[in-house]
Amino acid sequence: MSHQTGINATSELKEFLAQARGGAIRIMKIVIRDEELVLDSNRQPAQSWDKDYDHFLLPLLMPQQPCYILYRLDSQNAQGHEWIFIAWSPDQSPVRQKMVYAATRSTLKKEFGGGHIKDELFGTVEDDVCFQGYLRHRSSCSSPAPLTAAEQELQRIKVTEDKVVWDERRRIGTPTARARVTMEFGLDKRAQTLQGLAFPLQEEAKRALQQLRQKRINYIQLRLDVEKETIELVHTKPTEIHELPYRIPTDSPRYHFFIFKHSHQGQLQEALVFIYSMPGYTCSIKERMLYSSCKNRLLEEVERDYQLEVSKKMEIDSGDGLTEDFLYEEVHPMEHTLKQAFSKPRGPGGKRGNKRLIKGAGENREEI
Repeated sequence: MSHQTGINATSELKEFLAQARGGAIRIMKIVIRDEELVLDSNRQPAQSWDKDYDHFLLPLLMPQQPCYILYRLDSQNAQGHEWIFIAWSPDQSPVRQKMVYAATRSTLKKEFGGGHIKDELFGTVEDDVCFQGYLRHRSSCSSPAPLTAAEQELQRIKVTEDKVVWDERRRIGTPTARARVTMEFGLDKRAQTLQGLAFPLQEEAKRALQQLRQKRINYIQLRLDVEKETIELVHTKPTEIHELPYRIPTDSPRYHFFIFKHSHQGQLQEALVFIYSMPGYTCSIKERMLYSSCKNRLLEEVERDYQLEVSKKMEIDSGDGLTEDFLYEEVHPMEHTLKQAFSKPRGPGGKRGNKRLIKGAGENREEI
């Protein structure tokens, strides 16, 4: 919006700004007068910048008159002394004045030199621009940056997942609910986690997956190394079904691959089960988000690069109830439940009138 109002600095102001950048001036007030930017007042340093601040600044603030104030700090950067640029626009000032000052602000900044300005303040009341107000501004600038759009989306996804978890727990009323399966995530759910994060598999983890494909092992446990952003192998201990609940950590999330050997309809079968264990809210939000986002990309890689077909994918928060019966019901869910045959309701009691049979057009009509 530079020069949008057509208001420019006078030659006297330009000359003074050049001198002020040398460090001899502590504070200067600049106003718009007769459609020009002019110097209203200035003062030289008396003490350190923090001790001069309120004593020099507050008397310059008029309750109905906007202005610009440039206040010099004691620090320097590569271009010289650092300054605070303050745009004062009190609530009681006329609307037109507020608009003119807002539109001319970039003109003054450009004239002074943006490289000298360390901080910018905008205030409508003294509390916004006083020394304590400036400290609050600095504190807010040093606070953690807000979540990115992707992080916000991941957070919304987790809230949605937790709602699904709660609804599913209330819906399930069978004994197998003791396993506290929170939700299943399939290929159709990938859109919920954006594109997912793709942490690379560490070499030992890759070798373990090759061994799993060759049936040389029957269990793999993986974890995320958050610092290195990799997927690491924890162990591949031989695991029987009764040992599986004890493989689930109670204090940290994990990914598990387990070959479930069982008998189905009189035949011995093997099913590869993927288990994502997340022990409730004892884990940090960062861990929950990373594990939730990485799981689908991991499964894609396992199925694509290692030709491992995962029969069942599940999420649990503990190993309690992770029994053979539970796994069997998950791998071979009952497709149909028996429903009571629909019976035609009985008619009203008492004597009913004669039935009447009506034939089509052109036919004789007959009463029964």
